[in-house]
Amino acid sequence: MAPDLATAFEQPLVSIIVINYNYARFIRSAVDSALGQTYPNVEVIVVDDGSTDQSREVIETYGARISAVFKRNGGHGSALNAGFAASRGDLVIFLDADDELLPSAAAEVVAAWRPGIAKVQFQLEMVDTNRAPMGVRVPDFEGYVPNGDIRKLIQRCGAYPTAPSSGNAFSRAALEKLMPLDEQDWTAVAEKPLVTLTPFFGDVVSLRKSLGLYRIHDTNESNLGGPYLDRLHRRLTGTPYLAETLCKTAKQKGIDLDPRVVGSTLRLVKMRMSSLCTDPATHPIANDDRFGLLVAGIKALLREPDLSARNRMASAVWLTMMSVSPRRLAAYLSAPSR
Repeated sequence: MAPDLATAFEQPLVSIIVINYNYARFIRSAVDSALGQTYPNVEVIVVDDGSTDQSREVIETYGARISAVFKRNGGHGSALNAGFAASRGDLVIFLDADDELLPSAAAEVVAAWRPGIAKVQFQLEMVDTNRAPMGVRVPDFEGYVPNGDIRKLIQRCGAYPTAPSSGNAFSRAALEKLMPLDEQDWTAVAEKPLVTLTPFFGDVVSLRKSLGLYRIHDTNESNLGGPYLDRLHRRLTGTPYLAETLCKTAKQKGIDLDPRVVGSTLRLVKMRMSSLCTDPATHPIANDDRFGLLVAGIKALLREPDLSARNRMASAVWLTMMSVSPRRLAAYLSAPSR
C-alpha cells in the first residue's frame, strides 16, 4: 500500500542525534530530553565518540529505545558524520550531550516547517552545571532576527545571529549538500560549517522562544571560567584556521566567502582586542595592533545587523577606549562579562 504523503508531510520524522564525548555526568539528561518530546515521530540516536569515562554504561541502559553508535575517537566532525549516516529523519537536530531540549522543541520546529527551509533555529536558555538559569538566552535576537534568504548577509558579515549547535534543526536535504564533513579539517567545532553554510541551500526560520537548555560548565568550550587570558588565547589560536577552513569548505560547495570577513566578525575582533591589550607579549595573533583592530571593529559594526543603536554605540565606545587605554584599564574593560 502506498504511503500517505499528506500524513508524511504533516508529521515528518525528526532525528535527534546526541553527540557525546566523556559527558557521562550529563548524557542521561540529554537523552531523556530527546526521548521526552511531545511530538510523536522522533528517532533518538546517540553517538559516543570513544569516551573513556562511564558514558557507554549510561547509554547502554536505554536499550532499544535509542539507536546507539559506539565508535573510536575521531573528533567532532566524525561523530556528526556517524550520527547523520545512522539517521533517517527529514529534520535533524544535533544535540550536544551536555545540553537538553524542552519537551515541545520538536513539535515547535515541525509547526514552523515548510518546503524550502534549510534550518529552523531557536533560542536556548543558558544554565549552570546544576541547571540553574543564568538569565541569558542565546542567541538574544535583540534586534535583527534572521528569516528567509540570508545568503547575502552571511557573505557581507561573515556570520549571522545563530543558535549554538543544539538550537538548530536542519533539513536533511540541506545537510546532504554538506555531509559527510572532512574529518581531518573538522576535528572540533564541526557545527560551524553546518550553521554557516546550510542557509545557502534554503531559507532560515528563527523562533524567538527558548526550546532548550545550554549548559555552561568547567569542561566545555563555551566556559568563561578558569584563567581568563589562557581561555582567550585558546579560543584565538584557532581563529585564523577556522576562517580559512570554513571558506575552503564553502568553496568546495560552490559558495564564495571571504576569509578576511569571516575572521573579522565583531565578536572575534573584540576577543583579539581584549587579548592584545591585556597582555601584548603573549597575544597569539601576529601583526595585530590596537589601531588596526579598532578599524576592523568599526567595519564589523557597520556590517552587523543584530545590534540596537544603544549596543552599537556601546561597542564603538568600548573599542575606542580599548585602543587607547593603559594595560591595567584595558584588563578591567576586558572582564569576562564583556
